[in-house]
Amino acid sequence: MSSLRTRTPAAPKPAPVATHAARQRERILEAAEKCFIESGFHAASMAHIADTAGISAGLIYRYFDSKALIVKAIIERHLETDGTCAIDWLNSPEDLCDAMLDLFESWQRGDDPKMNAGLFLDLTAECTRDPQIARVVRDKDRLVGDGLAQVVRRIARARGVMLKSAAARERADVLQCLMEGLASRVVRDPKLRRSTLKPMLEKIMAVLLA
Repeated sequence: MSSLRTRTPAAPKPAPVATHAARQRERILEAAEKCFIESGFHAASMAHIADTAGISAGLIYRYFDSKALIVKAIIERHLETDGTCAIDWLNSPEDLCDAMLDLFESWQRGDDPKMNAGLFLDLTAECTRDPQIARVVRDKDRLVGDGLAQVVRRIARARGVMLKSAAARERADVLQCLMEGLASRVVRDPKLRRSTLKPMLEKIMAVLLA
């Protein structure tokens, strides 16, 4: 065993400058997420983010030319860490229904320190004002939609239904509309409960996957 270890080359250590840059980027992204949650996306200025991160505004611009690029980096990081695993376990209409209701209740409780229903809607509104942010969000939506389409095809196939790619994508679009609508209901109707939504969502899932 010892001889095998000696022949295995050691992993190269990251360059100190690159490591420092990565840490600085993470520091900025963490601060930005905190500012977005506390103040809303539109009100969180680059100066506010810099102050929260404990650095100068000028230093932020070494890493991100605009707030839109910060948003892009945050979205990419979320997709890398939880975007895939969040839908990999969905294998039935009941799974889909429960996942949507779990997300709805999580938004109601404010469980996620980096995203809530209000910020989700705020970011959506910002897409109407900033074309760069709109492109970033739409790119993310396409990736999520592609993943949902694969889930839809897999669940339908298990039920003996063979969906073409276009049909699965249409159903994924409907699912995204439903999820985005739930975010709006969290804000507009705080008293809405899972028990009220579940029976109708179950019927919708049965139709979508038929």
